[in-house]
Amino acid sequence: MSPVSAVPPIPAIPAVARSRRDASSAPLYRQVCDQLELLAMNIPLGDDAPLPPETQLMTRFGVSRGTLRRAVEELVREGLLAIEPGRGTFVVQSTKVRWTVWDRLHEVAVADSRFDRDLSRFVPDFDGREECDRELWALSAYSAASTVFFAPDNSLEIARRQALAEGKRIIVPTFGMRRGFVLLDGSAIEQGQHAFAATLDGMERVGLRLDLAALRAIGSVDLVVTGAVAVTRRGLHFGGGDGYFDLEWALLRHCGLVTSRTLVAVIAHDCQVLDADIRPGRHDAVADIVITPTTVLHCAPSLPKPEGIIWEEIRTMWNDDISYVRELRDELAPSDAASTSLPRRWREPSR
Repeated sequence: MSPVSAVPPIPAIPAVARSRRDASSAPLYRQVCDQLELLAMNIPLGDDAPLPPETQLMTRFGVSRGTLRRAVEELVREGLLAIEPGRGTFVVQSTKVRWTVWDRLHEVAVADSRFDRDLSRFVPDFDGREECDRELWALSAYSAASTVFFAPDNSLEIARRQALAEGKRIIVPTFGMRRGFVLLDGSAIEQGQHAFAATLDGMERVGLRLDLAALRAIGSVDLVVTGAVAVTRRGLHFGGGDGYFDLEWALLRHCGLVTSRTLVAVIAHDCQVLDADIRPGRHDAVADIVITPTTVLHCAPSLPKPEGIIWEEIRTMWNDDISYVRELRDELAPSDAASTSLPRRWREPSR
């Protein structure tokens, strides 16, 4: 398909929240958007083949080239399609995954106090999550861990509180990574403050914000626990599209707190687990264990875990709103580029 003009990506939204385009009063190009979306969403996950050529789609939908290209451009803006000049138009797998799972997740998600049910803004708690907590606490890796990294997801709040009550140290990213990581030491926090400290608002008031030097001084993280928008049975992790968990893992690896053998556990509802063979990108974070309300899935064969930070992407792809990015730009030199790696701010878009 011929390329259309480049347009910046806009945040994807759950399919159930998108207005339908096929009403008879809708403009023709928006009706074609709806048909193209259905075509893309019905292609099996992991299928990397391009969409049919432009002439075939024009015949299929009975529209002109201009109408079809306008519809394609709209879906490029929404993040579902990507145009590669000379190769064709492709379905963006990460967007398709999110749209697929968001539709399922609405049935079991717990509304957020700020974002309600706009699942594009947060990773929700869900029905049956208590069973996941029990399975997490039963893991030998959890029992043996003294320092645990927890993502700031709603579904992990009770697990964070329990870890603090057990006297563990936990590391939690601030919202959007704007202020880096926060360290909370359960043994040093009054028992009555554990519940408050486990919340996103409370952790910054109770805990200690870490610059890179303080992060390195932690020593090591024994276990990584995160939520997800979706995860494959092989452990490929999908977040909300900003790539924050990819960045968090890369920072932990860069600072020497985790290795390829550090256990990564994902807490998710069964509807978020996909039986799909999707190729991971170089920087995509992966899990070793997926815990759902009904099962504990050991991901095998294991996928490789990202190894660090790439100078060029620190320099060009992430903005200075994130405190660690400013520090890394001061710290890293171009000579480090061969040995470091980091996820992009926007990939296809980011997982």
